[in-house]
Amino acid sequence: MPELSAKTIEIVKSTAPAVKANSDKITSRMYERMFGNFPYAKPLFKNAPKNQPQVLARSIVGYAENIDKLAALEPVLDRIAVHHVETSILPEHYPWVAESLLGAIKDILGDAITDEVEKAWGEAYWFLANALIERERKLYQSLLTEENKKIIKDTAPILKQKGEAITTRMYEIMFSNYPDAKKLFANAPNNQNQILARSIIAYAENIDNLSALSGAVEKIAAHHIETDVKPIHYPWVIESLLQAMSDVLGDAANEAVKKAWFAAYWFLADILMKREKELSQEALAQKAA
Repeated sequence: MPELSAKTIEIVKSTAPAVKANSDKITSRMYERMFGNFPYAKPLFKNAPKNQPQVLARSIVGYAENIDKLAALEPVLDRIAVHHVETSILPEHYPWVAESLLGAIKDILGDAITDEVEKAWGEAYWFLANALIERERKLYQSLLTEENKKIIKDTAPILKQKGEAITTRMYEIMFSNYPDAKKLFANAPNNQNQILARSIIAYAENIDNLSALSGAVEKIAAHHIETDVKPIHYPWVIESLLQAMSDVLGDAANEAVKKAWFAAYWFLADILMKREKELSQEALAQKAA
């Protein structure tokens, strides 16, 4: 990953006092901008503490003040990455924050934010964002432990009994919380809940033999491309699925079960998102040829 230039470090560090003096205003304005321009960012913060703007303000100031000694921030980055994975943050969410944060800094600090300063803060943001994205990628890949696989496999029998009820409830929750999801299923068959239930059961039964699902993964990825499913839609599904499991299974969907399914979901989602990206790139290359 490219290093920050000395000029960028100098500019960001020189603006740290002004950012610190106005940090609460900047982060409050950032959230206003983000939730206004990107409404689906809001659910990502539904469990955030009330002082989230102040928490973020301290992080931004700490980054600006220590941008010339980033090694000191390594433990903080590790904690942030873990939190981001727990709340289903993806690389596709980072541009929302970038646009909102840079706009907020400019709104609050006004003429002090020249084009040069704005460019420096943009470079500093993406330097940090890419460091977090890499950490988060590794964390997502490490979630599906052997213990979680066993828990998933153990849920297969109850999923056979309750699978359709779970997926029916999942779609109810998702369409209620995320109305834009409906258009992704505009041409879905009437038995879509049954199809998804069978897929979930097959995944649970083959969680220790995932090569058996390679054909299904290819079909799902191709279908997602056809229906314009994007990475930002994936958090909607896992949030809705876990809530549906709780609603339908009750105490059987304990924290260990939900944690295991969270891990299993993101393991599969990572495979699908990568394949969907490849298919999209292949399609673009064919058009350009």
